[in-house]
Amino acid sequence: MHLHPNDYLWMAEQDRDRAMAQRALERAARSGGNDQPGAIRGGLTSLAAILRRAAAATSQIRLGGSNPTAPLGGPAA
Repeated sequence: MHLHPNDYLWMAEQDRDRAMAQRALERAARSGGNDQPGAIRGGLTSLAAILRRAAAATSQIRLGGSNPTAPLGGPAA
């Protein structure tokens, strides 16, 4: 059976991800932890939430420059 190289790489990545998840569950079981999916990637989930909040906060910051709605100086025409 011949596989396209992209399919082979995708299958190898899926296998690696499953093996990593299995090792994480086994490690949590040995240490007495729980096997909830969020617990495995809790650090990454927290980091992603912090980055989302920071991005939302910085999108509301206005830097110096002209205000396009400000009236122009000088006599009204």
